[in-house]
Amino acid sequence: MKISKIPGLGRFGIYIDDVDFENISDEEWMEIGKLHLDSLVTILRDVKLPVNEYERRMKQWGSPRSLSVMNLFKKYNLTPLTIQHILSDDIINGVPVDDIDRKFLKNVLNVIAYEITNNPHTTVVKVTGKHRPDGSPEGLFAEGELLWHSNESGNLEFSPAVSLLGVEGVVGSATGFLTTADWYEKQSESFRSELDEMILQHQFTPGKINPGLREDQDHIINRNMCPAPIELPLVIKSPGGIKGLHYSVNTINSIKGMSQEDSQKMFDYINKTLFVDEYTYDHWYKNDNDLCLFDNSITLHRRLGGITNRMCYRIQYVYDQLAPGWNPWLSDPYASNYDKIVKEIEAFASKNLTVNGY
Repeated sequence: MKISKIPGLGRFGIYIDDVDFENISDEEWMEIGKLHLDSLVTILRDVKLPVNEYERRMKQWGSPRSLSVMNLFKKYNLTPLTIQHILSDDIINGVPVDDIDRKFLKNVLNVIAYEITNNPHTTVVKVTGKHRPDGSPEGLFAEGELLWHSNESGNLEFSPAVSLLGVEGVVGSATGFLTTADWYEKQSESFRSELDEMILQHQFTPGKINPGLREDQDHIINRNMCPAPIELPLVIKSPGGIKGLHYSVNTINSIKGMSQEDSQKMFDYINKTLFVDEYTYDHWYKNDNDLCLFDNSITLHRRLGGITNRMCYRIQYVYDQLAPGWNPWLSDPYASNYDKIVKEIEAFASKNLTVNGY
């Protein structure tokens, strides 16, 4: 196993080459996880990793979780084995089925890799531009490039981790990353104090993450990124204890207490000084089987080169095995509300689901 520095991303980001998944021990894999918490972005190049082994390994670091799906499970008291009922039943467990929920879940079921993993409880999601015979997307983010974003950015209890495994047709495309911690630390002490106090107002804007995206996919992104307007602090802590910006430019709208004009001036300054080569890296794939592991708390990602036949597998999760008890928020009521909601999620999951959040 060889470790080297990724160019860009400030002091963060590592490549790990020559990982032998056929012989790696659980202890060695957990050590890689600890390295990853410190590096924010970790890329394992040219791995031989079957999809079910990929899912098993990611679950060793933490529990998969999708808030948009989790909320539907809670609303209708679903389990993985009863999820199909929402597609046909008018009432589930005494709750009338909303047609919008039905449409949303049908799209979600299209992108979960049931037929690939042969597992009704799988948490693997397909990211692809391929389409089914009826014209519906086979995976998330079906067409085009994706602008800078972090998943579930307009949610208090967002998931802090994403993994993306290249499968086929990825050569000629790139997954890009941007880290915010070095930028934050380089600001003056007085300005950091201002940043620490800033509360951002988030809202969803159609097309802001993926211009020209299909309407049904845009609906999935709406529920995933920012289902309702919300206020959240700008500065948070990653699962590895690193302070940076929770600054997903696809959902931020204004700064609480500032006019729209003054908010935009602040955003313009941040954008001009943050989105630079020093803190960014675009991973242009040279193999179809690279594994990208990346922080989703103070790190942004994007996609360049929207290739129609590109196929990746994705798992979104929390690092509850690597960083148990983690809370990103540095002040109340956000920190205490986060703890409360996470306890509710865990209690529901343990009672109704096979894994946390699905």
